[in-house]
Amino acid sequence: MASVGFILFSCVSLILVSDAISTKDQEDVLHAIKSAYDEMKMEVSTLKKELTLMKQKNCECGTKIETNSNKGPRFLVPNGQAPVAFHTHLSANFNVSSNHAVAYDVVKINVGDGYNKFSGIFKAPAAGLYLITNTVMSMPNHGIHVEIVKNGVAIGKNWADHNGYESGTMSVIIDLDVNDSVWVRDSDGGTERLEHDYNSFSGFLIYTDSSKYFIHIQEFEVSIISINQRADSSEVEEGE
Repeated sequence: MASVGFILFSCVSLILVSDAISTKDQEDVLHAIKSAYDEMKMEVSTLKKELTLMKQKNCECGTKIETNSNKGPRFLVPNGQAPVAFHTHLSANFNVSSNHAVAYDVVKINVGDGYNKFSGIFKAPAAGLYLITNTVMSMPNHGIHVEIVKNGVAIGKNWADHNGYESGTMSVIIDLDVNDSVWVRDSDGGTERLEHDYNSFSGFLIYTDSSKYFIHIQEFEVSIISINQRADSSEVEEGE
């Protein structure tokens, strides 16, 4: 478009500064001006179409972002991995031993279906960093000593004193691979009694590998910025 504008400027300047130009030359100049003008009209028309298309794409992207943001509360896992979370407690008093997992049978949340209420074992459906927590409450004259176990190895201990109706909570942050198992068992070598729904077992996925996710987000943001810049530039040229 700049070259076309230069042609127009040169032709008009030639008409203004020369009174001796022949009729034939004047016709040639006018023809050149008309050709340049027609070319400019075509370029402006093309830019308008491109601008309209970019605005449509920009609106579509904005609509998708707004739609996704209005879906309500969500678990925030950085790379878009499906969320994983569970929360359980006992429905009745339970005698726990060191050789068996506590089967928390009331399942309040089991997003990702990682927890099995019959075995009391949580199996990680996705690899990543997890928060696992356990709460216990003791009965009078019966202290409680339990431990959180990963694949058979204790990773955290919890207890409540024998005075009765005392509680204790233990939380651990652990790295789990797919199908790693986590459960709660007695850590005192005997059999102890847990008081129904005052004893719970919970956990959720905190973090997975987010490198690809952030790359995709950055590419998307760069694309949006590029569209906006091209649209603004086209509007300026059209206005000129």
